[in-house]
Amino acid sequence: MKYGSAYLASALAASVVMVAPASGQETDWTKRVTQSTIGGHVMGNPLARHKLTEYMSYTCNHCAAFEKESHSALTAKYVNKGHISFEVRNLVLNPIDLTAAMLARCGGRTRFFGNHRALLMQQSKWLTKFQSASPEVMKTINEGTVPQRLKKIAIAAGLDNLMKGRGFTAPQIDACLANQAEQDKILAMTEYATSTLKLTGTPSFTIGDQPLAKVHSWTALQPKLAVLPQ
Repeated sequence: MKYGSAYLASALAASVVMVAPASGQETDWTKRVTQSTIGGHVMGNPLARHKLTEYMSYTCNHCAAFEKESHSALTAKYVNKGHISFEVRNLVLNPIDLTAAMLARCGGRTRFFGNHRALLMQQSKWLTKFQSASPEVMKTINEGTVPQRLKKIAIAAGLDNLMKGRGFTAPQIDACLANQAEQDKILAMTEYATSTLKLTGTPSFTIGDQPLAKVHSWTALQPKLAVLPQ
C-alpha cells in the first residue's frame, strides 16, 4: 500500500506530538501504555530504541516471581529512561490462565498493568483456592459456553472478588470474560509465541522480537538490559 507525502507528514507530526514531554517537563514513561498490533500491552516510549517483550502465564510461579523481583528496577532504571519499552504478551497454558488473562484486560489499556500486577502478586492465593475446589465444582466448570466456563473458573478461584476489589462490577467482569475480540488477541499471542518464536516456557523474553536463550528470570534478564545502549 502506498501513502502520499501529506499522509506521511501528518503521521510523523502525530508521532512527534505523542512522545513530546508535556510543558517541557521530563516524561514519566511508566505512565504511557499503548497496545501493539498483536494485542500486547506496552509500557513506555512507543518509539523506544529497544523493545523488550515478556511472554507469560498467570499460573506460572516463575512469572509471579519475575513481577515481584523486576518491577521497581525495570520501571525506574530502564523503561522510565525512554530507551526500553516493556510489552506483556500471553502464552496461555490452561483454562484458568485464560480466565486471568481475560480479566487482566478489563478496563482497557490504562488499567492493564495494575490488573496484571494484582493478579500476579495474589497468584498463590487464588491458585490455591481454585485447586482446593470440590469435585462437584470442578465438574460443572466443563459445562456451558466458554464465557460461562470462564465465569465459573473465576468464581471458583475468587478472581471475581479480586477484580471487584479493584473497582469492577459483576456485569463488567462478566463482559470482560465474554469479550471474544480480547480472547482472540490472547490466543493469537499464544500461537505466535509457540509456533513462530518456538517458545516452550514462561516467562520467556525477546528483545526486538529475538528470543533470549536461557533467560527466564529477572536475574538472567537484567545483565542483558544493562548493556543495551541508551
